[in-house]
Amino acid sequence: MMLFITFSGKTTELLAVMPHLPPSIPTVVITAHTTTSACQLLATSINGFVLPAPIPESEMSSFGLSAPTSSTTVALALGDALALASIRHLEKLTGRDPAAVFAKNHPGGAIGATHRGKGC
Repeated sequence: MMLFITFSGKTTELLAVMPHLPPSIPTVVITAHTTTSACQLLATSINGFVLPAPIPESEMSSFGLSAPTSSTTVALALGDALALASIRHLEKLTGRDPAAVFAKNHPGGAIGATHRGKGC
C-alpha cells in the first residue's frame, strides 16, 4: 500500500512517482479533495481512495499566503487516526493488544520498554 499526503493532490513530485507504480497497488491519499475522482494523483489508480482532509477556510484567507499551516495540522490528525485504526486492525488479526504490537515494532522507545515482555 502507498500513502500520500498532499493538500492539492497534484504535487509534481508525487505525480512523477505514479507512473512507476502498478495501478493495482492500493493507494491512499490524505488530501483536501472529498472524492477520489477529484484527485489528480489517483487518475491512473484502480485501487485508490482519498481520506478527505479539507480545511474550512483557505490558508490564503487566513494567513495572507498559501503556505501549508492548518492543512498540515489536519493531515497530521487524520494520520494519527489512521495509525490508531491500523493498530486496532492488527490487534484483531494477531490477537495481541496494541501495547504488545507497539513494543515489538518500537522496542527501543520508552513506550516499547514499558510493555516489553508483556505478551510480545
